Amino acid sequence: MKSRNSKSSIALWLIAIFLSACNGNPTTEPSVTISPITAETSTLLPTATITATATVMQTETITPTATTGPQPGILVFSSCIESMCAIYSINNDGSGLTKLTRDMVDIFNPQWSPDGTKILFEGNPNIYIMNADGSDLINLTRKAEGMHPDWSPDGKQIVFNSLRSGNNEIYTINTDGTGIKRLTNTPLDDLEPQWSPYGSWIAYYTTKNLNTGGWYYEICVINSDGTELKELIVGVSPHWSPDGTYIAFSGYVDSEDDIFMIKPDGTGLKNLSNNNADEFDFSWSPDSKLIAFVTNRDYNAEIYLLCVECEDNQQINITKSEASEQKPSWSPDGTQIAFLSDDILCVMNADGSQKKCFGISASGTIDWRP
Repeated sequence: MKSRNSKSSIALWLIAIFLSACNGNPTTEPSVTISPITAETSTLLPTATITATATVMQTETITPTATTGPQPGILVFSSCIESMCAIYSINNDGSGLTKLTRDMVDIFNPQWSPDGTKILFEGNPNIYIMNADGSDLINLTRKAEGMHPDWSPDGKQIVFNSLRSGNNEIYTINTDGTGIKRLTNTPLDDLEPQWSPYGSWIAYYTTKNLNTGGWYYEICVINSDGTELKELIVGVSPHWSPDGTYIAFSGYVDSEDDIFMIKPDGTGLKNLSNNNADEFDFSWSPDSKLIAFVTNRDYNAEIYLLCVECEDNQQINITKSEASEQKPSWSPDGTQIAFLSDDILCVMNADGSQKKCFGISASGTIDWRP
């Protein structure tokens, strides 16, 4: 029988494997040829089960390395009492709690601009933008409804979905509220757009009708100017890898949600989590090597790390708590993860160590200042 020290050494070695990273990201977005397609002419049929196609992945030997210590960072988040909410900022050590907005109805999901000078958030249901200190708050969508906003990589535009045309379509708008442009025109809803890291494309998911009645959802990619739409695969909630190589998304398999990834040209489909449980709230590490996600495989919601480049997509539980954890968010340097534990804001090292909760109720996503 192995000693407790031996088991601890093995556990620490496994965590070190997950947290090792390779230097170097591409400086240009991968090239892809996208053929125009419309919802009316689509021949892609839904399937009850998504089967990952055979994909040759490069085998990589990951050498355990020591992780660096936590670096200073500032988080933004929403905190609510019933339906009245406000946006706050706080340092990653729990100091410097600052209320940035007045109390408003159902405001949430704040995001830092790429240069860290502004904050975007949504609510009731509009899109707002303000300076990092909470000043100069403006309503971008002006009561015309807008949800699920995302910054362009250069910080000059916002992409979002809106019901202003009767159903949810994808729009872009300048950060001063001018230059609104409609990118999609479909009979049902287009939702949760996300800009690619280099700004050329936008991923989102769309609603499709079944011939037998009902509907399903499909991941799509479109040029950021609204041209060359391509429908990729059945699924929801697309998330670009930081290097722009893959799109992670949630797919429905055997009555359970798994995490998949696919290239923006529709190739390279792979089931990453491949577990008989629900997986959700997934977040790429800054180096595109790992995904933090939430799963109920342990009967309560726990945060796991998934090694994207490992041949068997190794996974490890980093919270191991009786609480319900959700909304993991990586620090820009990849050394820490912010998350919610029973709706309380917390921060831990990326290996799950040194967990610290701040005693502050939070809701929605958490974002680190770049």
